[in-house]
Amino acid sequence: MAEAQEYTAGEALCRVLNADENALKVDIDNVTLTTEGSDIAIDVAMDKANDSVLIYGNTNKAGSGTSYVPLVDADGHLQVDTLSSALPSGAATAANQATIIGHVDGVETLLTAANVDHAANEALLITIDEDTNAIKVDMAAIEVLITTLDGVQDSALTKLGEIETTNNANQVLLGTIDSDTDAIKTDMAAMEVLLTAANVDHAANEVLLTGIDVDTNAIKVDIAALEVLSTAANVDLAEIEVATEASQAALEKMLYGNALDITAHSSGSTQDLSGTYESLYVGVGGDVNVTMVGTGNFLFKNLASGQLLPIRFTHVINTNTSATSMIALKS
Repeated sequence: MAEAQEYTAGEALCRVLNADENALKVDIDNVTLTTEGSDIAIDVAMDKANDSVLIYGNTNKAGSGTSYVPLVDADGHLQVDTLSSALPSGAATAANQATIIGHVDGVETLLTAANVDHAANEALLITIDEDTNAIKVDMAAIEVLITTLDGVQDSALTKLGEIETTNNANQVLLGTIDSDTDAIKTDMAAMEVLLTAANVDHAANEVLLTGIDVDTNAIKVDIAALEVLSTAANVDLAEIEVATEASQAALEKMLYGNALDITAHSSGSTQDLSGTYESLYVGVGGDVNVTMVGTGNFLFKNLASGQLLPIRFTHVINTNTSATSMIALKS
């Protein structure tokens, strides 16, 4: 320890008084003064080896009771008197600990099951990761498609612009149509007036038409009967036409333009006609033997005098021919 310096009484007094000589000056090591407004706080840094502090405990928390110095043992442990050993409600007893252990065991069981589920979840997460990769691929394709759709959308917007231009023109046209429609409405109103008058005439016309319809039905019946008669008449006319044509053909055959005298006789020789003749006139009756176009020689017996025999023949055979004054005829 440093030796104390000797001062005179006056010197010592000057050192401990302040400048106004109304207060002592004191040097305190390891002390910090802090001022906050009118309050002054003193912070003291104590040294365990050189400094000591005496602590008291009061029997009242407000400090109004008796103050005592706390009791410690030789090792410095604080000594505390236990006034009551009863445990508070819900304290950790052996029974409560057993219950807690049971709950912990249950938690461990749940954790074991959770670990199993965790493994399944990991497998599921792997699958999800694979699906996610596939989704990424699909998303890339979708992005390409979206880019294409953007182009289509741009084209559509262009078309919409054109449509809008056309629509504007249509609006102008619709305005004209509206004007025309109003004029048509006016004309329609006039037509309705005319139609009202026409309806009156229409009622009378319906009565007249009913009578006409009755007459028309009667006419239809008559026409049906006429059609039946006409059909029968057409049949008769067809038959008449056939008969007429046949008669005309027969008459045409009976009108001959060429004739040849027949000299063949049983006492003479066979006569070659040098062609086909279509009829034979017999002047004096008897038998005639001729060569037919289709069947060859054929004998016609007992022909009458003045008879016209319509046959097609090419020769008159003398054998068995007794008729005389015969003429061969053809058109």
